[in-house]
Amino acid sequence: MYMIVKHTHLTIIALTFIFFMINVVLTMKGSDKVNHKLLKIGPHVLYALFIGTFIYLVITNPLNLYPFVNGWASSKLAGFVFYVLSITLTLKWAKKTAWRIVGFISAVFWLFMTARLGFADHIKIKGTSENTNAFIELTQNALVAIC
Repeated sequence: MYMIVKHTHLTIIALTFIFFMINVVLTMKGSDKVNHKLLKIGPHVLYALFIGTFIYLVITNPLNLYPFVNGWASSKLAGFVFYVLSITLTLKWAKKTAWRIVGFISAVFWLFMTARLGFADHIKIKGTSENTNAFIELTQNALVAIC
């Protein structure tokens, strides 16, 4: 069951990125299709499913990695929060194209940094280590640079 939920979780991540890309293109073009019901509701449904699968994976994970206890899991959670905030900047808060581009680059950055951390098996096994602290420091520096 764990592997099924894990693959569902990864599929949901891919779908949220696809919805994001579609919304960015339509927003940049100024299309009215950006207000389509599926494009408005779909990402929120996916985020709810994402959080549900995240909670299941955290509770049943074989390595006992928990947010706020282990730096790896906390970094993954923080990466997701910054990813969603970057999407919100791109699609809702930004009124100028330059800020939309900044938000888009930020969202892609946080998605790939969080994914990179997900594949860092040596960090997961060691728990909170120097590498994890280096990643946390890198993300903090990147956030300061973006703001």
